[in-house]
Amino acid sequence: MEFYDVHTHQIFLEDSDDPYHSCIFDVYPLEFEVAKESYSRHAFSCGIHPWYSEESDTQLAYLSEIASNPRIIAIGETGIDRLKGPSFDLQIPVFKKHIEISEKLSKPVVVHCVKAWEELIRIKREVRPTQPWIIHGYRSKPELTERLVREGFLFSVGDNINVDSMQLIPLDSLFCETDESDMPIRQIYLQTALALNMNIEEFAERIAENVRRIFPLLQAPKPYYPDEEEVED
Repeated sequence: MEFYDVHTHQIFLEDSDDPYHSCIFDVYPLEFEVAKESYSRHAFSCGIHPWYSEESDTQLAYLSEIASNPRIIAIGETGIDRLKGPSFDLQIPVFKKHIEISEKLSKPVVVHCVKAWEELIRIKREVRPTQPWIIHGYRSKPELTERLVREGFLFSVGDNINVDSMQLIPLDSLFCETDESDMPIRQIYLQTALALNMNIEEFAERIAENVRRIFPLLQAPKPYYPDEEEVED
């Protein structure tokens, strides 16, 4: 099995890193140069969280400069949040700038959305993006899930899932992530597979196929064979 964590804020020391998974680390633009020198195996998403849309001109300008770097394989996380952050008058233009970069460079967008689903759908219909939009940390109710599936969104799930919604998400639209959770990515894969009544090996392979399609530059991890783990002396 191969395990992919498509959105995480947890940077591990490489000398203690788990070789059986590959991650997309989320960093701010001004953090990227240091991060890319520190973590050679994993890839990055780069963007400005909607909470910090205000006074983000410097970060946005630098994002425009570095986003073409092949180590950056996704734009974001970015999006809109009704509960925290500045007004939508500030959040939405910053979000749209990320969309422009995504379209120019043909890189997917990692979307953060809280209580702003109507606005998110409206923006997607307005800009008609060609690149995938992946809603990270998804755990909303089935009624919303059905709408978002029809609108063509992709979904990344973490430690807190809505089991009923999981049945509605096409497998080719699904990813797994740790975000800021303490739950290991293997456990997130396991609980998601159980929610879908799938064998963990089959589920992991389907997610790996999605990653290879959407993130072809993400380096594959060392395959994990639980029955062949070495027993320490």
